[in-house]
Amino acid sequence: MNFWFKLSPGQLLALKLLDGKTTVRELIYKIDTCIPQSLQKTCIQFIESLASNYPSESLELAKPELVSTIYFVLTSECNSRCVYCFRDLDGSSAYLDKNLIKDTILSFKKISTENPTIVYTGGEPCLFPNLMDIVNYAKEINIENTLQTNGSMINQENAQLYADTFDTIQISLDSTNEEINDWLRGKKGHYKAVSEAIPSLLKHNVKVRLAATITKKNFNDILNIKKNFPDVEFQFTPMLQIGKGKKYSWLAFSPEEFLEHIANLPHKDYFAVDSLVKFGTKSQMCGAGTSVLSISEKGDVYPCQMLHHPDFCCGNIKTSSLETIYHTSETISKFRNLKVDMLDGCKDCDIRYICAGGCRANAFWMNHDVLDKDYFCQYNKELYFYNMANMFTEVNIN
Repeated sequence: MNFWFKLSPGQLLALKLLDGKTTVRELIYKIDTCIPQSLQKTCIQFIESLASNYPSESLELAKPELVSTIYFVLTSECNSRCVYCFRDLDGSSAYLDKNLIKDTILSFKKISTENPTIVYTGGEPCLFPNLMDIVNYAKEINIENTLQTNGSMINQENAQLYADTFDTIQISLDSTNEEINDWLRGKKGHYKAVSEAIPSLLKHNVKVRLAATITKKNFNDILNIKKNFPDVEFQFTPMLQIGKGKKYSWLAFSPEEFLEHIANLPHKDYFAVDSLVKFGTKSQMCGAGTSVLSISEKGDVYPCQMLHHPDFCCGNIKTSSLETIYHTSETISKFRNLKVDMLDGCKDCDIRYICAGGCRANAFWMNHDVLDKDYFCQYNKELYFYNMANMFTEVNIN
């Protein structure tokens, strides 16, 4: 563990004493005998805080019985050519029938949670000719709508239309360096279009989120995105060597390289997860096949947007309703019954009930086994320890 988050020397020493066997009284005795006096107070506070907040029993959250989010890959057509595109779509202009999509949205409503969401993606979903029609239909039956777009088709003239139609608009942006961004996104003028689209959307009070794919080419500029666009949310994902990314493997960080680079960033808080489950509660595994489903441009249904692979096809909405597929698919059933203790790379890990095994798609594409550990497992551990440390820092202050 690199512990790139900031803990005091006393807290670090306290962590080293935690062996899972020693009582609090014994730990305090050890502190008194083997920790420098200048650090003893902090060390004891940390141990006592940990002990007082440690749960007497473990609470396991029930798996979701209903779906909260579906992804619609509306088209494989795209007006960008991102060098690392994980979908590696064929670029055809074939589309699902809009009435079939509406029927599927209604079917989704029957198996959804109280506040369901549809994410429209692609390819470039703004190229789908009936986009606004189907989104407005979803709005009529109280479904929230998120657009994942490269942003190049949003401008001052149509920004209000997009803002009024969608609840959230997620736009891809990899760098504030125009040359680097446009090369990664495979579209000249992409940065200029996005930088103009963002203020146009914000004028109409829609939630805007920027999403970056981190590579060795743009890593050093990531913090500038947040700095240059402070009024929007920002998220990132490390590039994976899948799809078109296989041809540009030199751009991708290994997990070890990724951790090393983040450790040297001046502002690491941008990379911290913003929430943890309540201390003592077992986290649920990723939502694949439980709270999340994904539908391809051909109508195939998959457990999540990152697992569009023949091995995980659950059915097709052209031949069965989404509701029927959800209740009868053996693939979905397997994902719903999956537990972190069943994962080869996780079942002996000390924090498996906190991180819940990470992303199954990362395990499948990078380790060739959906039951293996997340490819970025070590990075996930660092994030959780960072946030747990922050949690106990707050407790000490109180």
